[in-house]
Amino acid sequence: MIAQGPIAISRFVFAVVAFLLTSAKADQRSSDPFGDYTIELDQDVPLSRTWELLRDQMVVEEGHFHKCLETKACPSVEALAQKLATIRQYRGKALLGHLNLTVNLMITPSPGHWTTPLDAIAMRHGDCKAYAIAKYAGAQELGIAADDVRLVIVHDRRRSEDHMVVAVHQDGEWLILDNLTNFLVPDTEKTDYEPLAVLDHQGARRYRSAFWVE
Repeated sequence: MIAQGPIAISRFVFAVVAFLLTSAKADQRSSDPFGDYTIELDQDVPLSRTWELLRDQMVVEEGHFHKCLETKACPSVEALAQKLATIRQYRGKALLGHLNLTVNLMITPSPGHWTTPLDAIAMRHGDCKAYAIAKYAGAQELGIAADDVRLVIVHDRRRSEDHMVVAVHQDGEWLILDNLTNFLVPDTEKTDYEPLAVLDHQGARRYRSAFWVE
């Protein structure tokens, strides 16, 4: 039997620590798009406050949407519901593709601000946030789980400007729904987009690789 001297014990301790650190990193691996880790933003960060307020408004708006469908008292909502019913006939990527195209055709690009989905559709114009938020709500209305949908703020390197898109997890990959194109593209192919922050039903998070002033 070989005696366990200081060197052998040190190697053993190092191996255990390395294993624990590796396991911890694996547990922290984010399921967010663009293959990068994210960190939850403090609630007092402006983006967190804005998103929390908008999420509350979207919950109220969702109730209004379904009440309108029950009472048939809102023609604009009924028209939107018919469009969603048409999209719902499709499955998988085809459903997402039709959602992306439908919203892209319903809104005209123009300077805008944070808005709820129904307001974005009713105004028929807005910036990337209007498109993305309408698709975010539409995806969930079409039956996609909240855990599988993200709003993602990115920096568009080609245009040298920040931008917002929707990412939906489908068949093991994140597909990007973007008002700049009618085609679905996996996040792994959007090398011109640098991810900055992600928003979903759990809150607001920033990407570790992104420069962020809190």
